[in-house]
Amino acid sequence: IDAEVVFCRDKYYLYYATRTPDYSTQVIGVAVAGKGTSFNRETWKDACDRAILVPQYPWEGKCVEGPSVIPMGDWMFMFYAGAYNNDPQQIGVARSKDGIHWEKMSNKPFLTNGDAGSWNYCESGKTWFLSNVRIFWKGDKPYLEN
Repeated sequence: IDAEVVFCRDKYYLYYATRTPDYSTQVIGVAVAGKGTSFNRETWKDACDRAILVPQYPWEGKCVEGPSVIPMGDWMFMFYAGAYNNDPQQIGVARSKDGIHWEKMSNKPFLTNGDAGSWNYCESGKTWFLSNVRIFWKGDKPYLEN
């Protein structure tokens, strides 16, 4: 679920959310395909034999999902949702040099949910999005203006 394809460093990366074998936790994985791929199922190969991003902080609960990756300079940045939809869900950010090994940039959400009744209280309901904000960059780090 939540698949996103990004072309970077002469190959395609397919980021996706999936569940652990016991279905207790949602994690993020990645498969890769070469530059000339036909995008057929058999052209994708798992990039490693484990999840590349797992929930580890209290605000992430038992779920990381919705990966969205942006190449920027020498880094790839992944914005991801932590916790399930109304838990509340908040946005974190991680970075990687190779698109496979990721380090979370903070133990706190990059974008927190809003107060009850505000536009970004949760992703479900009338507005259907949590993160309708502009991301700015200073050097190789993303930030939000208040």
